[in-house]
Order: sequence, then structure tokens, then C-alpha cells
Amino acid sequence: MIFLAVTLGFFAESIRENISNRHKESRYMESLVDDLKSDTTETDLAIKRWKGYNANSDSLLFFLKKDINQQNINEMYALLSRDFFHFNLFKYNNKTIEELKSSGDFRLIKKEWIANEIMSYDLDMKYTLLQEQDVKDLMITSKNIESQIFDFSQLDDKWKYNDELKFVHNNPAKTLITSDKQIIDEYFNKLWAFHALAVAHEKLFENEKASAVSLLKNIQHEYKIEN
Repeated sequence: MIFLAVTLGFFAESIRENISNRHKESRYMESLVDDLKSDTTETDLAIKRWKGYNANSDSLLFFLKKDINQQNINEMYALLSRDFFHFNLFKYNNKTIEELKSSGDFRLIKKEWIANEIMSYDLDMKYTLLQEQDVKDLMITSKNIESQIFDFSQLDDKWKYNDELKFVHNNPAKTLITSDKQIIDEYFNKLWAFHALAVAHEKLFENEKASAVSLLKNIQHEYKIEN
């Protein structure tokens, strides 16, 4: 009788633990769904931003290879004004994934293919964020040379935040600090390198958005989580 009671107690405790683990797994998946919804929104915004940035830098590269006349100078200033102080680091919402890893609760995810997809998504996203630092470094490098060519006080009014911080320039004909071909060619090369990596960065975000949407749908389907 004692053996039977101990055995039944063991099975009862095992059942309770299993039920508790399944509840924890479901809560984790619900939390991860919220994180992925946030990521899909943020990646969509990031893609739109990068498309605009890359279109501007592509156009700027085009004008840098043309004759330095007044019209082309004005065009370049317009492009700079739309693309100045533009770098926004992506905010990856990995709260739930980090909690799963730090607590050791990844073992609670019984659907192995879902666990693998989560880990793959996390690794890919972290790679994208690492590349973002490289893109930022190239942007800073090109901006340093840019400051030797363009007078930032002549940027368009759309970058004026308030009366104290306005860039003011009454002359509509924009002017360059220098027309030195060597400096302009160096700027072209640095901007080209930034643009090439930025285009690849945009593609990475497109891939990450597709991965987030796929993972989100799979989790919702497997765990019966509504939108």
C-alpha cells in the first residue's frame, strides 16, 4: 500500500508538472507572438526608411559624377536635406527569446521544429543587427568627407526643428565648400561603399520580415493563438 501510494503520488506530481510546463509553454508562445508582431511592424518601417535612404544616396552618386554646375549643386543639397541625420538603429524585440534562453525554458517547447525556427530567426536577426553597425560606420565615414564639401547651414528648411535650431540661409543658390575633384572622388567612393552595403542591409530586413511573418503564423497555428 505504501509503495502504491508513493507511486501514485509520483505520477500525480509528474502530471501536475507536465500541465504546469504546458501552461508556461503557452504563455511563452503568446508573449513571443506579441514580440513578433512588434518586429514585423518595425521591420516594415525599417524597409521603407532604407528604400528612401538608398534611393537618395543612389541619386547623389549620380550627380557626383556629373558637371559641378548650379543646378546639380542644388539637386545634391536637396538630396542631402532629405537624407541628413537619418540613421536609426533597429530595435529588436527579443525579450521572450532571451528569457527562454536565460531561464533554460527552451526545453519546454515540445515542437522541435518551432524551437529550431525560433533559434534560426534569432540568429539571423542578430546578424542583421551586427551588419547595421558596419553600415553605420560607413555612413559616418562618408559624412566626415561630406562635411568638407557641403555647407550644412544651407540644408533645406524641412530639417528645422525650432527657432533656435534652424539652419538659415537666405541665398537660394547653394554653394560648395570645395570643388576639389580629389576630395569629391574620395567622397564618391566612401558613399558608394555605404550605398552598396545599405542596399544589402535593406534586403536583409526584407528577409527578416518574411521570417518573422512565417514564424508568427506557425506559432499561432500550432498553439491555436488568435490574431
